[in-house]
Amino acid sequence: MTRNGTIVTQEMEIRTILKEELSRLMENAVAPEDIPDDRALFDVGEEGSESLGLDSLDALELMMSIEQHYGVTVPTDVDFKEVPTVNDMVAYVMRLVEGVAAR
Repeated sequence: MTRNGTIVTQEMEIRTILKEELSRLMENAVAPEDIPDDRALFDVGEEGSESLGLDSLDALELMMSIEQHYGVTVPTDVDFKEVPTVNDMVAYVMRLVEGVAAR
């Protein structure tokens, strides 16, 4: 498999695991496959914006789950509002994983 094929496969795996974890955090109210890639994860208080409604405790659990699944360290000062959607979170985790692989 080419490097690009490996990256696509890794991205799909991260997206799947992330959505499964998000579904668990939402007490399975939404099936993983029904979580939109572009939906805001956290309520940022903007009028008219829909989010999955995660809070700071959920962010902490998500951070710990990412660390366990991928053997990476998520910086303690990460602002999850800067990775507001599933797409953004997948890209963020990909960068973390690539940083570990480069060592």
